[in-house]
Amino acid sequence: MIKVTILGSGNVGFHLVNLFYNSKKIKLYEWYSRSLKFDSRVRVINQIEALGESDIYIICVNDDSIEKVSDKILSEGKLVVHTSGSTAYNVMNKKNRRGVFYPLQTFSKLQELNYSEIPICIEAEYLDDLNNLKELSKILGCNYHEINFEERKTLHLAAIISNNFTNFLFSLSKELTDSKNLDFNILKPLIKETVNKIHKLDPVNAQTGPALRNDKNIMKMHEEMLKNDDIKTLYKTISHMINKKYGN
Repeated sequence: MIKVTILGSGNVGFHLVNLFYNSKKIKLYEWYSRSLKFDSRVRVINQIEALGESDIYIICVNDDSIEKVSDKILSEGKLVVHTSGSTAYNVMNKKNRRGVFYPLQTFSKLQELNYSEIPICIEAEYLDDLNNLKELSKILGCNYHEINFEERKTLHLAAIISNNFTNFLFSLSKELTDSKNLDFNILKPLIKETVNKIHKLDPVNAQTGPALRNDKNIMKMHEEMLKNDDIKTLYKTISHMINKKYGN
């Protein structure tokens, strides 16, 4: 039985507690949280210095806090990993063995997830610990990928563009429909098909729209409709990039 301690109660920490709690081969030992007082599934600790001995400590805090959180862990010689996509493991205190357990997914506390579909990017200072992280991923039923720091940074950047930027564009679309009292739900089948399509086609081959066709009249009309200068610039920039990429 592997004893695991989670440090941090943000979106990632919240979901990892769910994931580990439901595994019969993992002992969710403790959960460090400055804000949470009680959880029926696990002992909640409000002071890092009060944490007990675990096999693996998983730090789920913002990037700027990873180093200082690792410094406060009193145990030595244990496996300590963080869940960041853009931070090297060597920022953590070297009194412990260090690694990365990066679940590449978007997490919101109110959104349920199929955890078995989440890819885990792993890295470790030592081969034995890398094997331990592989075994942990297998126990959880998650696919793992051995990814070094440079590769992980690239994946994280790609994830930001694919997820965060795309979601922001959805919010701009909703602002447009709301401005005319239109139901944003009308767009959801299109959004769903846009995502589904890249499971079958390369994104390059899935591109459609007026910028691809170089339909200048439609693009000019859209630009005139957009009163917000930032959004207008965004529309023109992306349209230009599409047009340039496809040679029209």
